[in-house]
Amino acid sequence: MNGSYRRTARLSAPSQMDRGAAGGGAFARRLGAALTVMVLIAGAVLAGDLAVRILPAIATASYWAEDVCIALMSPPQPQHPDIVIVAVTEDTLAALPYRSPLDRDFLAGLIERLEDAGARAIGLDILLDQPTEPEKDAHLSRVIETAPIPIIAGYATPTDLLTPRQAAFLDRYVPASQRGLVNLMTDGKLGTVRWIITNRSENGITTPGFAAALARAVGVEPPAEAVALAYRAPPDKTSPPFRTYPAHTLALLPKAWFAGKVVLIGSDLPLADRHRTPWAARDGVSAGSHAGVAIHAQALAQLLDRRSPPELGRISTLAILAGAAVLGLLLSTIHRALPVQIGTAAGGLAALWVLGFGLFRLSALMLPLVAMSLSYALAWAAGNAHWRGTAWRQREFIRQAFSQFTAPAIVDRLIANPEQLRLGGEKRHITTLFTDLSGFTAWFEQSDPQEALTVLSQYLSGMAQIAFEHGGTIDKIIGDALHLLFGAPLDQSDQATRAVRCALAMDAFGLDFCARQQAQGQGFGATRIGVHAGPAVVGNFGGDRFFNYTAYGDTVNTAARLESANKSLGGRVCVSGAVVTGCPDLVFRPVGALRLVGKEHPVDAFEPLAADSPALTDLAKYLVAFRLMKDDDQAALGAFEQLRSSRPDDWLYRLHAGRLLRGEQGTLLVLKDK
Repeated sequence: MNGSYRRTARLSAPSQMDRGAAGGGAFARRLGAALTVMVLIAGAVLAGDLAVRILPAIATASYWAEDVCIALMSPPQPQHPDIVIVAVTEDTLAALPYRSPLDRDFLAGLIERLEDAGARAIGLDILLDQPTEPEKDAHLSRVIETAPIPIIAGYATPTDLLTPRQAAFLDRYVPASQRGLVNLMTDGKLGTVRWIITNRSENGITTPGFAAALARAVGVEPPAEAVALAYRAPPDKTSPPFRTYPAHTLALLPKAWFAGKVVLIGSDLPLADRHRTPWAARDGVSAGSHAGVAIHAQALAQLLDRRSPPELGRISTLAILAGAAVLGLLLSTIHRALPVQIGTAAGGLAALWVLGFGLFRLSALMLPLVAMSLSYALAWAAGNAHWRGTAWRQREFIRQAFSQFTAPAIVDRLIANPEQLRLGGEKRHITTLFTDLSGFTAWFEQSDPQEALTVLSQYLSGMAQIAFEHGGTIDKIIGDALHLLFGAPLDQSDQATRAVRCALAMDAFGLDFCARQQAQGQGFGATRIGVHAGPAVVGNFGGDRFFNYTAYGDTVNTAARLESANKSLGGRVCVSGAVVTGCPDLVFRPVGALRLVGKEHPVDAFEPLAADSPALTDLAKYLVAFRLMKDDDQAALGAFEQLRSSRPDDWLYRLHAGRLLRGEQGTLLVLKDK
């Protein structure tokens, strides 16, 4: 191979421009990855949020999840100290002259007894929307208007399905300052009462909600807008959240039980004015449906206690959904078998629900469980699809990039463990091997081009196959020359041994191939090989447009110089001392300390010996002669002459015998050619 080819094969460090371009490409990749992550998270958050808002089935599932959380995780609380319910029951109605409308004298008597008992305020959860007996109606009206304590009476309008006649009577009968809307605000899906109506504007008139009006009457200002209802759990399974007494027994009860209390009067009948609560998710619809007056008591308790609603604000909700999406996206990066991935994803989802239930138990804060789960699942699915697509593209990239340059087994390992392939440049300890053909240029120019290319292709195919069999990676092929890497792109603990065995196999193949070609009249030359080990910068230096996995550094240059040194020395395979130290099971002959062109310090060079090498028979004699030469002993010449006469075809015997005859001493060999 002539000098022009040698200059082409020589490797040098990447330029500053190359490093800048690589840095810019890395920044672009990081920016692209960050944008991809942001898009996946934002998409999952928006999808989860919108699904709960616009898809009926998802909205229903979301409300059901909230009900389950409330029913199962609400901590028991003692009965409220400031609220009492006086319930009109079936037994109460049985003692009255008629069931409906409720006897006005009876109601007036209840209010008077509560006033006498020192009640703080009274809420009448009964619609007085039609006349009864005039004297009784007047009696109740007078009691309401002249009561010494705040009294809020139930109110409704035609919007609440009252007839115009009922609405007109109610407007006349109940003073505007003592009205409270008794309708309840449900979710419209399950029918669970979820919010407290604080006020409603209609025809220019604003009317407070029943609980809001009572709260304001006792000095607690309610919120301006409707708020989520924070249900109060009962103290135990047999006791209600509020002390409740049948209305017909009120005259028999101690007055102290009502002193300073806000008393709500309303019906508690099995088939009327019952509404679904979250406890229906646990106890069933029948047991989980409570009287309207009991739900008004729940709302009033929340307002009086100034308890925060369980719902999160809009920004907090989106933040929670984003957190769930981030978790899903993180778990999607776990590259394991599909069952493991699904199991991990299910575990993450379960953890979110445990977190949601636990947080509600500890702080009465309701996380958006279904929306959170959707955002998590969508982020996991999208991330998994993205990573799988990326992994597939990565596998195909690796397969296309390396399948022609390294053994299929290494390609498979790279595909299975792509994290071991760190493209873009990294410092690694490698063993590098160079090969070259002697007299290639002259032979090629004198041969028929088509025939020469066919022969060269056969030669390179055989050499590449040997490289693959020993786990080598072909860095490049330039004309007749090959450059191999061991220890890259994957770690190889036995890289030096692999490289030397590969060199011996290539040497044997080269000798056989050369002999066969020469037997056919082809002037095909011998194969020269150099091997060196050390640190190098290895990676893809081809930029974004094409793949160029290669190595840079002094280790590469030294291997190329060792290969070239064979031309001056007369040998075929020359490896460095750095390689020999990594091959404890192989046998080598020392060549000498080579002062290579451009190298400040000599490189100890050795020749590896195959198991069938004739040089093994007198290796001990050679080592003695080499030691004499190294010590500048005059007996060295005789020792090498004796060796040369026994085997005149041995290149090392000829080399050192000739040097000693020319008066050279020691083992330092100064090479003048690259």
